[in-house]
Amino acid sequence: MALKIREVAKSKGMTMAEIAEKLGINPITLSQSLNGNPTLSRLTEVANVLEVDVSELFVQAKAEEKEVHGCLFIDGKSVVVNNKDELLSLAESLEKE
Repeated sequence: MALKIREVAKSKGMTMAEIAEKLGINPITLSQSLNGNPTLSRLTEVANVLEVDVSELFVQAKAEEKEVHGCLFIDGKSVVVNNKDELLSLAESLEKE
C-alpha cells in the first residue's frame, strides 16, 4: 500500500508539519503513525485536513496497457490504427464530423 500524502499536501500548499499541527500532534508522531501500517482513522484525519477523499492519499496502481491495433473502414477508406492514442484521436475526429 503506497501512500502519496506528501504529494497531496504539497499540491494543497501544506507541509507534513502543518498537517500535524492541525491534528494537534507532533510531526514525528504523524510520521510514525503513517509509516508501516497506518490506521484508517489516521488516514481519515489527514484526508480531512487536506480536504480530500481518503482514496486520494493512495498511489493508484497502473492498469496494464491494452494492445490496440487494427484496420477500420470509414466511408470506404481503410484507416490503420496502431495504438490506443491513434484510436482515441480517430474517435475524437469522428465525433467532430
